Amino acid sequence: MIMFRYAIRGLCLAACVSAAHGQRVADFTAALGLAKASKANIAVFVHGSDWNRPGEAAAKVWNNPRFLSALGAGVLLLDMDRKENPTAADAALAKLNEPGNPQLRSIPAIALYDCGGRLVGSYAGTAEIDAAGGLLSATKKLAVTCRERDQVWQIASGSSGVMKAARLGQGLDGMNIGLGPKDVYKPVLEDIRKADPEDKSGYIGKYTFSSDALVGLAIDKAEHKQFEEADKEFAKWDANPRLSPRQRQELQAARFALYQRWPAKKQDCKPLLKKMRDIDPKSELGRAAATYLDMLYPASKKAGTPT
Repeated sequence: MIMFRYAIRGLCLAACVSAAHGQRVADFTAALGLAKASKANIAVFVHGSDWNRPGEAAAKVWNNPRFLSALGAGVLLLDMDRKENPTAADAALAKLNEPGNPQLRSIPAIALYDCGGRLVGSYAGTAEIDAAGGLLSATKKLAVTCRERDQVWQIASGSSGVMKAARLGQGLDGMNIGLGPKDVYKPVLEDIRKADPEDKSGYIGKYTFSSDALVGLAIDKAEHKQFEEADKEFAKWDANPRLSPRQRQELQAARFALYQRWPAKKQDCKPLLKKMRDIDPKSELGRAAATYLDMLYPASKKAGTPT
């Protein structure tokens, strides 16, 4: 009986050591169990073997035995094949993979989850993967993001007040995925609230920002002729240094909706569009602002000179 206990203990230890040094796993459910036991990350390669031609080359890299050894310790590899014509076995496997099936713009893709099953980030599509230096480099970069996040949060655990809130917010910023799918990082936001209830760090505002809510505010206040009240609210948001470039553009768009309905501010619509454009001229909102400037103020545009 004693020998049997030692054998079981040895098998468990071997499993943990194997996970610590990296291994391939069959499904996300199994991967998550190993990840929690060994504090390993889970790298998920998403492709479609029966339809996604760009994924074929990436799959060869992924399945190369040297791929796992090149990643080093602390990672579990999971192949997630999104087939166009799945078999019954494929459908059963998909259910086991549901907790780790990321929402992606395109595939092939690589996504990384931490040992708690929370998404850290992803590179979706051949263009993004290539821009990151290839599949191996992209996977390593995601692992670095996770490690740096955890280091910042470790510092936060020994801090308090605004400093703690700022560190927690920096960890979220590093991942650049908001609060994650299904608001998986909402507990981090709640910790920020507790540490900094007055939001001196600006991170509560950043991670509760809603462009739809601001546009709704603009329209509602304009209908009730409460222009100044809405403008003060926009000014508070504009003073938040933590907002991302896209959030700042969305803020200008909401303010533009207010100013269009406010006779006293009609003349300020053009500067708002310019600001929205100049924050990031190459973004979708930046290009939209430039288009509106050309449409609404064509006479003010000089040849070869931005308005």
